[in-house]
Amino acid sequence: MASAPDRLGEAPAAEVPLSQAQALLADYPWRDVDARRPSLLDQLERLRKDRQFALLALLADRLARHAPADARVRRLQVQALIECGQPSAAIDVAQAALRRVDAGEAEWAELHGLLGRAWKQIFIDARRALAPGDLDALGNAVRAYRKPYEADPGNTWHAINLVAVAACAERMQLRRAPRLDHRALARQIVSHLRDAPAADCWHHATLAEAFLALGELDRAEHHLGLFLRQEPKDLEAFAVASTLRQFEQVWDLGSAGERERGLLEALRTRLMQLSGARLQLDRDDLQRLQQAPEPPAAQLEAILGADGTKSYRWWQTGLRSASSVASIRAGLDARIGTGFLVAAEDLGLPPVARALVLTNFHVVNAEASSGALRAEDASVVFEAADAERSYSVARIVWSSPVDRHDATLLELDAPPPAGVAPLPFARRLPLQPEQGRSQVYVIGHTGGGGLEFSFQDNELLDHEGPADNRFDGTPCRLHYRAPTEKGNSGSPVFNAADWRVIGLHHAGGVLSKLNGKPGTYPANEGIAMLSIIAALRGG
Repeated sequence: MASAPDRLGEAPAAEVPLSQAQALLADYPWRDVDARRPSLLDQLERLRKDRQFALLALLADRLARHAPADARVRRLQVQALIECGQPSAAIDVAQAALRRVDAGEAEWAELHGLLGRAWKQIFIDARRALAPGDLDALGNAVRAYRKPYEADPGNTWHAINLVAVAACAERMQLRRAPRLDHRALARQIVSHLRDAPAADCWHHATLAEAFLALGELDRAEHHLGLFLRQEPKDLEAFAVASTLRQFEQVWDLGSAGERERGLLEALRTRLMQLSGARLQLDRDDLQRLQQAPEPPAAQLEAILGADGTKSYRWWQTGLRSASSVASIRAGLDARIGTGFLVAAEDLGLPPVARALVLTNFHVVNAEASSGALRAEDASVVFEAADAERSYSVARIVWSSPVDRHDATLLELDAPPPAGVAPLPFARRLPLQPEQGRSQVYVIGHTGGGGLEFSFQDNELLDHEGPADNRFDGTPCRLHYRAPTEKGNSGSPVFNAADWRVIGLHHAGGVLSKLNGKPGTYPANEGIAMLSIIAALRGG
């Protein structure tokens, strides 16, 4: 059997490398690391591109043990640590790496930029209750960003971060903040980039931010539109997510005027249309976004194109769908999975006054088999709607074991929260991939914990749906990319067209391909809702 490094690179480039990365970690220590370093570095870059930062941090750490002086490895490790909420650790790694890198090397500028990013995050995290050390972090961020820019004015991503940090300090009226004329620097950035050809996908994002700093919102919207309307092959989710974070956290546009908030909504809407996108929202943020007024149609069209309003309303439908997704808990606190509200009549059952929730058999079943909870030990909380209210399970209406549909239908002890509606089901599965690219979305409680929801973009890889759309009780499997996490068991799988449920998520890993196709691939698996409904009706 080949070792994990031997398997590296066999999967098509379009597939998210989660399972490959997990296999690499499981097979550590690796053989012939030096010979395989280019392939391992490619794996790290793919994890970065797909925003799998927890795995990136682990794999970069393993590779750094063998190549401690490799600046590229260290840069990716630093980026992963920052994204995983560990900026202090990222600073230590970046500073150690910089001692080994000459100022003329490309990684020198990259590492300084990430060092500034880490110091900036420490400042942003603490800005509601600043201590003297947090102001030192602001000064350190300015110094880290300034060095590469002064060495080469072409390093405009360092310059635009200088602008953002200085503008933030001015808004906060910080007397000890480093002195920097951020408007003059923004004008220099505009002068440098305005007539230059776009070198990468960041070109127009940088110009949009520079014009934002200058208060020229028409031009900011124009360049943000040019940034967001790039073809998906040219626009990484990482770039859109980074711009969203900058506008939200550093520029604090969520507290600004209607037009500025519209920039955030356009970024969120576009982000969720991109492969590898991920957006986690706590309950307060989710409710705020659900209740936010719609940006003006003219602004959405200016930024997102002719279908801007349609795209925004599509995103809002996804946000509203999250209220119908519940956490399944062992007792009051331990979140072990996800379920979602369904309507009895949609399942072909007599109407009931109390809430019905569908989850996995391996999450809840009558016998506590397959590691599940017994019904009497489970509680259900619709965290996005009412995090304080916990439902008990009155009875199990129906269940199907793991080797069939891996599904359990629960009747709760009371009606659902006010304003929370059952999720609608799609009447057909999306097209087979060979008939055109299809996407699906999963909403669930990531890791089974907190009040976080993950809106994760996925590519549909294959499904077993019958061509005539006539389902019987035979389980029909769906395979899709972009990995979910432990607590997503029991999450709804939505189509991309109108957020209707097409499946019940239940597993992931390296799976055999469907429909008799040879080979395996890293994938998630769900069971088609239409086959679950047919089984419920005795089909």
